[in-house]
Amino acid sequence: MALRWKRALNKVKMGKKVEKVVKEKTITPVEEEGPRNPEDYVCTGNLEQDFTELCNRMEILEYPLVIPRHTAVSLNGLLDEMQSLSASDKSTPSSAAGTKEHISVFRPTVQVEMDNDDTKLVKAIYIRAWVIDERYIFILQRCLPALTALQTVSLWNVGLTKDTFIALVAIFRQCANLRIQNLTLRNNQIDDSGAKLIGEALSTTKKCNRTLASLNLNFNHITDVGICSIADGLRLNRSLLWLSAAYNQISDIGAKKLAEVLIPFALTHEEIVERRLLQLNSQEQQRMITVPRRPDSKSDRSSQLGSTTTLDKSDKSQRSTKGASKKKDKRDTTIPEKPVAAASQISPKRDDIRMLKRGSITKMEFSKIKGKVTKRNISADQELPGAHRPLLEAADHRDGQVYLAGNTCLLSLNLSHNRITEMGLKALLEALKVQVSSNKPTTDGRTTSGLLRLLVAKNEFPPMCDSYTSLQELILARDPITKHRIICSPMPSHSGSQ
Repeated sequence: MALRWKRALNKVKMGKKVEKVVKEKTITPVEEEGPRNPEDYVCTGNLEQDFTELCNRMEILEYPLVIPRHTAVSLNGLLDEMQSLSASDKSTPSSAAGTKEHISVFRPTVQVEMDNDDTKLVKAIYIRAWVIDERYIFILQRCLPALTALQTVSLWNVGLTKDTFIALVAIFRQCANLRIQNLTLRNNQIDDSGAKLIGEALSTTKKCNRTLASLNLNFNHITDVGICSIADGLRLNRSLLWLSAAYNQISDIGAKKLAEVLIPFALTHEEIVERRLLQLNSQEQQRMITVPRRPDSKSDRSSQLGSTTTLDKSDKSQRSTKGASKKKDKRDTTIPEKPVAAASQISPKRDDIRMLKRGSITKMEFSKIKGKVTKRNISADQELPGAHRPLLEAADHRDGQVYLAGNTCLLSLNLSHNRITEMGLKALLEALKVQVSSNKPTTDGRTTSGLLRLLVAKNEFPPMCDSYTSLQELILARDPITKHRIICSPMPSHSGSQ
């Protein structure tokens, strides 16, 4: 019996060994996939999915989480959360999973606001207190163009360097489908070189931004050089309504430059040349629309002549006899007179030659105008049909210069906590007086309002000086928020006096 049991056990063991061998032979080893190329990924518009996938492809181990932004956080809620965390720590002091969840509270995040809780309709992005390096700049470059509903971008203390800031500005300028209206760049150590990029993004003689409505540059390192670059960008910008540059290093030079932009200013030579080019292009477009096209090619003329002669021949063959056929042929072979060209059909080259003879433009400008008009360069109008161009606004010619109306679209300007003295304050006061005196309705029925809010507190001038007092009186009468507060304030009770 013992021998039988031993043989049976040996057979069972041998059977198990054979099964193991067969399984090892049948199982094929699975090759591990290598790191996928992030440039091959096509963004879907879902920021959470796209951001996570790109971070994984770039092998970023600890990346920020994309979470919805909470509108408000109460103090009681924070206290309750702290108490719950302390209670859970006491109950399970050795649980690794619990501590990991608590640590994730302090993990960097990308807070988003969505329209109707749709993950593909992100309308606002808030990034706070974590460094955006070259890796995340690449990720934003891939993700932002897919966010067609994006309106607000807030970057607070994200450690932007010179290279990363240049790349970030390039992203905003290259993405044609982005319509960002609110941009916050607080506490990012932006210097004068960064302010120059911002000014060029606001407007140049060739193009200008038409979507940005508010710009926050508080707590940076912008001096007079940087704010002068931003003021140059405000010359031809008509979309920015709110500008804040508090807690910087702006002095009287920067304040005077901003004041010059708010009132009528003289155009530079480059702006005058661009203005005349735009006028020529607009005149050419009107001629192309109003004047019918003349037959240019010989085939068009022959076809038109052939059609008229055949009609005449068919009509006259029915009325005339055989004897009058020769006269009919002579009449048909006569060439019709060419219509006299109208005054509006004169080529633009003749207009340019006349302007050159009168001395209104130089030879160098004429060569530029000739090259652009002959090529029919109207790409700017084709990109933005019907767009408002500040250089085509009504101008005033005096003292041999062309003066354009100042920027009256800027409604709020914050220059508090800078280095402005009473000299710069007087320049801002004079500019505000000019705007108040020239507050006239435009051709489209609107009024050129100008500044409604101007904050210049905590600068290097005495708070009781005459210029500051006069400025406060003007702003108090124009500020709609202050008016609303005064109207909505409760009436004082006279029960105590009685």
